[in-house]
Amino acid sequence: MLVFLYRRRLRAHPVQELLAGAGIAIGVALVFGVLLANAGLTSSTERLVHALAGSARLTLVARSPAGFPEGFTNRVRSLAGVQVATSVLRENVTVEGPRGRQAVQLIGVSPSLASLGGISQQELGNGALLLSGGIGLPGGLAETIGARRGGDIAVVGNGARHSLKVGAVITSESVKALAGSPVAVALLAVAQQLTGRSGRVSETLVVPVPGREAEVARELTALAGGRLNVEPAEHELQLLKQATTPNRQSTGLFSAISVMVGFLLALNAMLLTVPERRRFIAELRMQGYDPRQIFLMLAFQAVALGLAASVVGVVLGDVLARTLYHQVPSYLAVAFPISPEQSLSVGLALAAIGCGVLATLLASLSPALDLRPGLPADAIFREAGPAGGLLEPKVLRWSGLLGLAVIALVGALVALVPSLTIFGGVALALAAILLVPPMLGAVGHWFPRITEGRHSAAAMLAASELRAISTRSVALGAIVALAVYGSVAIGGARDDLLHGIEAATAQYHNTADLWVADGSNVFNTDGFPPAATVARLARVHALSSVRVYRGGLIDVGPRRLWVRARPLTDPVMFESSQLIHGDFNHAQALIRSGGWAAVSSGFAGEYKLGLGGRFTLPTPAGAAWFRVAAITTNSGWPAGTITLNGSDYRRWWGSEATALELGLRPGVTPQAGERAVRSALGPASGLQVQTAAQSAVRADGSARQGLRTLSDISTMLLIAAALAVAAALSTNVWQRRARLASLKIQGYRAPQLWVGLLLESIVMIAVGSLVGALVGVYGHALAAHWLTITTGFPAPFSFGGVHVFLTFALVTAIATLVISLPGMAAARVAPRLSLQE
Repeated sequence: MLVFLYRRRLRAHPVQELLAGAGIAIGVALVFGVLLANAGLTSSTERLVHALAGSARLTLVARSPAGFPEGFTNRVRSLAGVQVATSVLRENVTVEGPRGRQAVQLIGVSPSLASLGGISQQELGNGALLLSGGIGLPGGLAETIGARRGGDIAVVGNGARHSLKVGAVITSESVKALAGSPVAVALLAVAQQLTGRSGRVSETLVVPVPGREAEVARELTALAGGRLNVEPAEHELQLLKQATTPNRQSTGLFSAISVMVGFLLALNAMLLTVPERRRFIAELRMQGYDPRQIFLMLAFQAVALGLAASVVGVVLGDVLARTLYHQVPSYLAVAFPISPEQSLSVGLALAAIGCGVLATLLASLSPALDLRPGLPADAIFREAGPAGGLLEPKVLRWSGLLGLAVIALVGALVALVPSLTIFGGVALALAAILLVPPMLGAVGHWFPRITEGRHSAAAMLAASELRAISTRSVALGAIVALAVYGSVAIGGARDDLLHGIEAATAQYHNTADLWVADGSNVFNTDGFPPAATVARLARVHALSSVRVYRGGLIDVGPRRLWVRARPLTDPVMFESSQLIHGDFNHAQALIRSGGWAAVSSGFAGEYKLGLGGRFTLPTPAGAAWFRVAAITTNSGWPAGTITLNGSDYRRWWGSEATALELGLRPGVTPQAGERAVRSALGPASGLQVQTAAQSAVRADGSARQGLRTLSDISTMLLIAAALAVAAALSTNVWQRRARLASLKIQGYRAPQLWVGLLLESIVMIAVGSLVGALVGVYGHALAAHWLTITTGFPAPFSFGGVHVFLTFALVTAIATLVISLPGMAAARVAPRLSLQE
């Protein structure tokens, strides 16, 4: 019977069901696309780390890129509880092929690594590739730079350029996580030669005898002597998790907002069909069906439609996520062996489908209210209005009051407990819906007065229709409000993050006219010997100064921190725009004096550090003590930053340079200075020369890539909004054909109906856009504040009027274009169709 009744409804209203299903599919697509885009890199990178480490359980890790002597591994092998120990060298380099260049992490391994399993055994044939003396590239990387097996590529590392053959292109399914990763694999000796680390390694992977892991860990700690780190082999994943936590927190907030918006889009798509479903229920009751049968039919229809539409939405969301979110963030690839490989998550798909089915079920509750005992079967036909479902004035008032109360409550809760911001963002989506009915009511009250005296049939028609605030018009306005709210809140906070990071990178690079660095690392952490280069550049007449900048990434507990060490002669020691606590000039003086540092807020909060507090850093020379001169933002590196002076860094981490800051003589343009420096370095040099502006632009590009997920979410939201508005408007126009036919009988002509329909729709869309924009700006302000205090990112709030206006205008323009053609077709409806009313 349930199938029979549903088939009967489908035959009666096929287009309506199709459009409702399209709206649900669009909402589910947004939900699933956002969930998939926000799933993060941890799961795929976990597979890559396991592939690299194999069966190793412990690792001995260097505290600086200079590594430790390779012979140290022999001492590890001699420990009684060690079954296997093998050396690994990891260093950032740049590979250049016929079609381009890319920064990668070079992994140098010994043939003995095959005994651990992992990629060397699965793909490299127990060292066959390594013994060839070439380099192995993942298939995705090889395709990007145009490399092929047996072909020549250039490898830039340690400030020099080397030519090398590609020994293999790794494409096996057994190491699928490696296929798109920015890493390269070579024999240890080859990697040492390419990076200038002769006789040095970065870590030793250790397989203990079963049952003796704790004993081996203690022995390794004693052997390290406080100069090396002893960690579990999967410690890299813990560091990555910490480094991506601020990103996950920020994208988590916006994902929650987008998921709620997607759910509500699906719900409102169903609400557009409420009047017809109520009529269908009334017809069934008058035909003798009892309430239980009708209720089961409603539930069956909701589940059937929800499942079908949600499956389509999952497929569409997967396409959106994979189209938009496909690139490895270069800022993370500097520090971790990142894998971008995404797999379809059954759990996420089921969650998105569940949202779609729940939305259809909830929307079915409204028609089910007509099954209440004592309510006449034909109650809907007795209601005022052309389609039923009119909202009473008291409902409009209470809806507005409740919406304002939600906004006030969210503001108070977030001020007291910032961690509730995610809940607040979701609640504001509901507030936007609640504010739509009273706004439509106000417009319906004032619009006739505005158009009074114009003697326009179309304006009179639009005014008449706007006065009747129905479930259908509220659902349409709510869809627009949700779309604008999500886009304004997410896009505005993303712009705040970008503006904050751009201010940081501009100040960071403005200390020099030109920057010379190794490779494409935007954080200036790749080392090279400075002496010969400094001596060569000192003879360049265009330069007034050559200063050595030092820095690196160091592991402190669960964090991989970015340590920046400026020379004492630099005009500033850190960026004033990133200061949170402390006096800028006093902090600079303390840092120059030595033993003081500026630390990011996340690190300071974790170790409960205030101004003047003491902390230690693990260094190759032992534990180093520093005091806090200032507390700053994370300057764009999620795990946090520490800023020292160059002398302190050289004392504890070594003399290796990671960049050179060059000053130009008066009258020398940056372009002329750049040409002179390139000429002095020569074609064999692997060092890159860039102006301060070019360096800042490159760093900003990396930051934008790091915030790509937020951009993806914002883009997906706009795409889903445009599709949802199109589906909703089409549904609205289709449902009103009978009403338009009755107006034709009253004497209205098709052009008048079309203009009236267009004018009414534009007003409703504008109301929804205005509500969404106002609530979106409020959500944007809360999100920006939360990002600053929770993630440590620089995100100063700015109104973003241009973004708000463009979003408002874009949604309104798209909706107007969408309504034009269907509205014209509907206005030509035959008058006899009015008999269906």
